[in-house]
Amino acid sequence: MKIIEAFWEKRNLGVSCTEISIEKEDTVELLEEKKSNFGSAEYMVIKVPVARFDIHEYLTKNNFIFIEGSINFHLNLKEATLTKLQQRLDGEVTYAEMNSDDLEQLYEEIKKGLFKSDRILLDTYFTADQAAMRYINWIKDELSKTTQVFKIVHKNQAIGFFTFKQIAEHVFYPFLAGLYEKYANSGLGFTTLSKPIEESRKRNGKFISTYTSTNNPSVVRVHTQQGFTIKELQYVYVKHNIISR
Repeated sequence: MKIIEAFWEKRNLGVSCTEISIEKEDTVELLEEKKSNFGSAEYMVIKVPVARFDIHEYLTKNNFIFIEGSINFHLNLKEATLTKLQQRLDGEVTYAEMNSDDLEQLYEEIKKGLFKSDRILLDTYFTADQAAMRYINWIKDELSKTTQVFKIVHKNQAIGFFTFKQIAEHVFYPFLAGLYEKYANSGLGFTTLSKPIEESRKRNGKFISTYTSTNNPSVVRVHTQQGFTIKELQYVYVKHNIISR
């Protein structure tokens, strides 16, 4: 069992937060034993492996609410695939690292609700503004490290973005990506994966690891269509204790 004091959520959401990851060998008894170590967090997030009905039952009885499934997708770049139509369209799309103006455009798109399936946005205890600022702060924090953010360009217009960082030798992690609102129905959503794949190949990468939510089935389909396979699936539960509205 891993217990993390997610101090950054105090800045993002205005509440103290504890995140707990349940491991396969953990028991209900251990969870009950560790209960006193959870502290007085106003917001709690617990991630649970699949097929652990005992844990699910315990959490439900203790007023935790299921909010999403979290899928860890893994891609061997040798197995990446596009349809013939996607190959043609992909050739018409480019990408480039963002400058300050591009980043401001990205932040405005996020404020408009770019991530509609986000568990924070779906949670009635939080506001759309809080959900947006959480993503913006996340990107800004990552930019202060080694992460890069790229704009996706079609006909000289930025249509979307992806983040990009290396997490292990030959392994890259595009942890956030999306199409801008105006282009949501353009049929170019697949480029939010195909372009990180292209960049990974340029850097002699071998694998991509990323996460998505079961709350967004269209993104799940895009991953599987391009050759990603499920490495791990976790169920995510949340609980609100004391919170100021």
